[in-house]
Amino acid sequence: MLFHYEIERIRRDQPYTMLANHFHDHYEIYYLLSGKRNYFIQDRVYAMQEGDLVLIDKHTLHKTLDADDRPHERILINFEERWLAMKNDETYAVALSPFRPKHYIVSLSGANRTLVENLLFSLLREKQQELLGWELNSKALLTQLLIFCSRLMDHSETLDEHPQAYNPKIFEIVTYINEHFNERLTLALISEKFHISPSYFCRSFKETIGFSFVEYLNNLRIREAQRLLRETKLKVIHIAEQAGFDSVAHFGRVFKQVTSQTPLECRKMMHPGL
Repeated sequence: MLFHYEIERIRRDQPYTMLANHFHDHYEIYYLLSGKRNYFIQDRVYAMQEGDLVLIDKHTLHKTLDADDRPHERILINFEERWLAMKNDETYAVALSPFRPKHYIVSLSGANRTLVENLLFSLLREKQQELLGWELNSKALLTQLLIFCSRLMDHSETLDEHPQAYNPKIFEIVTYINEHFNERLTLALISEKFHISPSYFCRSFKETIGFSFVEYLNNLRIREAQRLLRETKLKVIHIAEQAGFDSVAHFGRVFKQVTSQTPLECRKMMHPGL
């Protein structure tokens, strides 16, 4: 199924944590209309308040988590770069610039919040009604939103430092895993290195990050494998080794589980001419 652009508004009255492992090759914008959420991005969990806008770059591991048991409402936009801009159109570089910094969250208030919400509601109406020219108008509205964000980020004093959720020990371990995911990593090795019991580590990691240790490690390795499939001509057996898997069979099983594709199917999709 082809994907280019999606937008949706959802209110949840019950606790909700994303079940799916989550990274992708398109851009994502998440806006919290009401309530509170915890948002795991790359190697940290951020405490979100209403009026927060999250900008997720391609191939960035992320997941939303419960902050409390109260309702929350959000707007979510996913779009591919080719939908917004023609290939090699450098004039659109500024529109995509908000996804590049490591400051993922913009906290909005007052006139800034009103402007962003008006743009988001206009985007929702365009998609719901699909009147003549809705797609072209949606591209214009989304471009306006992104340029507004890029200007906000140009003035760092307008950005609040976002509070991070608890458990610095787990984040220390996450940072280590991010740097050594392609090496031999086991529960026993992590427990010994960081002087933490395996049971406590497994429980705290899942509670803090929203992934189990194995899920998180596999996601990092598969993301690296996808990069190698996209950017190199290495054989699958060598990609499996460089991504940290101990066998090509195990690599193939995990790759299919995470991406719903085999490595060769993924490479053919990325490089149709091969």
